[in-house]
Amino acid sequence: MYKLLILAYLIGQDPSSTMQTFQLDQEFRTMEECKKELLLKDPDRGTYDVLWDFVNKMNFEYDWLAAGCQNADATEEFVIEPDYPKGKPKELQGIDIIPGLKI
Repeated sequence: MYKLLILAYLIGQDPSSTMQTFQLDQEFRTMEECKKELLLKDPDRGTYDVLWDFVNKMNFEYDWLAAGCQNADATEEFVIEPDYPKGKPKELQGIDIIPGLKI
């Protein structure tokens, strides 16, 4: 089984001390099913549906740093990262939260 995970932090606070991993309730039989759900985009907003829903459900208190699909034993994963077309939020500038991520 594959699960969808979102790494998020409290907006306006230090990401390294407030980041948490959230697991969505839905599970998927294959990586392709999970990726399909993760990559669905709203054509008007240009945002990922799953992440827009997550931010809304969290009352805009959290923003995401990375999201992805992972199998049960964590040997297979697919990760996406946010783009910041208007520039990174102030609390993310100049810090490397997770080695290998390009945030």
